[in-house]
Amino acid sequence: MIKLEGISKYYNSDANVVLGLRKVSLELKLGEFVAITGESGSGKSTLLNVISGLDKYDEGEMFVNGEETSYFSIEEQEQYRKQYIGFVFQNYNIIDSFTVLENVMAALMIQGYDPKKRKARALELIDKVGLTSHKNHRASKLSGGQKQRAVIARALAKDCPIIVADEPTGNLDSKTGLMIMALLKEVSKDKLVVVVTHNYEQAEPYVTRKIRLSDGEIVEDKPIKPKEEVSAYEPKPTVNLALLDVLKLAFISIFRMPKKSILLFITLLFALVSSASLLSLNNFIPEFLAGGGADGGYTYNRIFNNNYKERLIVKKKDNSKITQAEIDELYNITGVKSVIHNDYLNDIDFEIKTAGDSDSFYSNSVKALPVSAARESMLADGTLPTDDKTIVVSEWLAMAYPIGTEIELITRNLLYGSNFEVYGKYKMTVSGVAKLTGNGNVIVHDSFLNQSLTNLFNPNNMIPILSKYDSFNLTYDNYQIDRDYIFSYWIDNSIEDDYVFLGESAFYSLASYIYQDQEPDYSALKDTLLEIGLTKRAFEKEPRVATVKVANEPTLPHERRMNFDTFIKLFGYNDMYQVTLVLDNVDNLASVRSKIDDSLITFHPASAKTQPNYSAVGFTTMTNFVFVVLAIFIYIILNLVLKSIIQSRKKDFVIFRSIGASQIDLKRMLMLEQVLYVSIAFVLMFIPLVIMNIKIEEFKVLEYLKFRSYLLIYGAFLVILLMIARKFSIRLFGRSVITTLKSE
Repeated sequence: MIKLEGISKYYNSDANVVLGLRKVSLELKLGEFVAITGESGSGKSTLLNVISGLDKYDEGEMFVNGEETSYFSIEEQEQYRKQYIGFVFQNYNIIDSFTVLENVMAALMIQGYDPKKRKARALELIDKVGLTSHKNHRASKLSGGQKQRAVIARALAKDCPIIVADEPTGNLDSKTGLMIMALLKEVSKDKLVVVVTHNYEQAEPYVTRKIRLSDGEIVEDKPIKPKEEVSAYEPKPTVNLALLDVLKLAFISIFRMPKKSILLFITLLFALVSSASLLSLNNFIPEFLAGGGADGGYTYNRIFNNNYKERLIVKKKDNSKITQAEIDELYNITGVKSVIHNDYLNDIDFEIKTAGDSDSFYSNSVKALPVSAARESMLADGTLPTDDKTIVVSEWLAMAYPIGTEIELITRNLLYGSNFEVYGKYKMTVSGVAKLTGNGNVIVHDSFLNQSLTNLFNPNNMIPILSKYDSFNLTYDNYQIDRDYIFSYWIDNSIEDDYVFLGESAFYSLASYIYQDQEPDYSALKDTLLEIGLTKRAFEKEPRVATVKVANEPTLPHERRMNFDTFIKLFGYNDMYQVTLVLDNVDNLASVRSKIDDSLITFHPASAKTQPNYSAVGFTTMTNFVFVVLAIFIYIILNLVLKSIIQSRKKDFVIFRSIGASQIDLKRMLMLEQVLYVSIAFVLMFIPLVIMNIKIEEFKVLEYLKFRSYLLIYGAFLVILLMIARKFSIRLFGRSVITTLKSE
């Protein structure tokens, strides 16, 4: 079975070389019960460790069934221990956090024993060693004799041909010691049992052979009685632990250490909730500062005033009208909640006043959010609009217009010189109050925005005619004479088409450029051709450029002026028809766009931030800094907690190795434990997040966490724990089993 030829073993200690074994040669066969004796330091345990594959030898050769073992790698030694060796140690080397049944079941799992018969076999072996009444007791609660019997049951569970016992009775009283020796004798009938003992008299009634060592050499090797005749052993093919078994062992390991596991779960829970809250806050604040974090998600954009994030603008490539059939087709796209036909009404400013009050100019201008883009969580009181006659106002506006108040929404021409005439007046009743961050915002029913009555200013349903942030550039012979926002022009319908009155500064600038050092003739400037350019806007490939004529007379106005038709011709969109799709969720943006016909083009205003929000940028920078600091802190804490847990389980992993578990098995188990830790903590994370979502009305933390945010959080913490666990596994498998056991 096992043959040793000239085996020597040396240990290095403090620059000294210590002899463990010297030229040991012997042969051990199945059916033998061999007692190895000798004084302390004689090499007994070293010989046993070499035979069992717990330690390597330095010289000579050991044969197992005729196969040389000197070239064995760590993995091959693991396979050898798994196929051939069962262990019984003086200090028991039992997994204290496991029950007796779980210790024996673990050995059966490692052997690849049939899962259906596994428990019955374990109970049979436990009964054989007289521990049936203690099968569900944790090993840490057993007496020394009970632990040793449990270890013998575990060794028998491996169904291997060799059982090695290192001082199995060393920590037991004489009566229990005799019981353990008798038990070892009983199992030796078809196995090779090798026992190292100081107390030979205790083993003498049972041994078939006695070997005595002194100074690392065999000084006595004599048979005591005939050995049992046993047929040759055929090694069984080895298999790695099944994934389900690895998962079971990982679960047992986690929940058999409740205090340490709870500590790690609390640490992980704090870290996960903190990270999720910061990520959510990082998404929320920019929208909040832009005026829409709590009321639909407005962002700053100089073309579109009402940029709720669910808004997707659609127009035809040829600028023609969108037919009702095409609108119906858009409405039926999965992910589209509503269609606003009169898209322009999303962007105009309405004026709100109490019904019956004077139509004189009011300062309470509001943007209308369609109810399809609103959420029930926005409501502070009342109900959302149910038709085109009901409206919800902000908490700020509710001080003047409480629930039940009849109000009027007014549309005006706000161009300078237009006298701000009223275009439309619409009576409505306040049905609710909403927590809207923009003080001037209201919520209306989609049907209000889709009725033709409200679309007086822009009856052709086209892109916003005007944007107060659009700017123009006026040049003569490539020389810039004027630049400002288009709303700086006053409307004066007494001026001819295609003519502009220059402002005072522009007029003198033009005269100075044309006449240089000569005396200017101001009256001659009339009809001078100028080039006017408009900044590039949404859906336009190039900036607009047109020519106009100077209309000024020597008596100068102080304001820039042109008539309304010229203004619209230069700055308006008279042939671009479009609608707004209201999405049920902004996360469906890409999906909806992919389903829209190629003859249409789309624009998402909330994504087109043409000017940075510096407050949002500053806050994002701050939260990113806090996140980095928190990440470092969390890593340090997790490293300390997990390191403490893994260190406390180092002995368990060494015991698993001694009973045949491979590096692959243990690494998989260690990694699965981390997956379980993170997964359980990740699920528990939603409890405090839901509570926060309910309690903190101004900040709905879950609404600002996207699916990718959850993936990022889960993935990041899983990677952290796996990295820490990997460091431990490298250290663990870098040393032999016996070296690691001695360090324990």
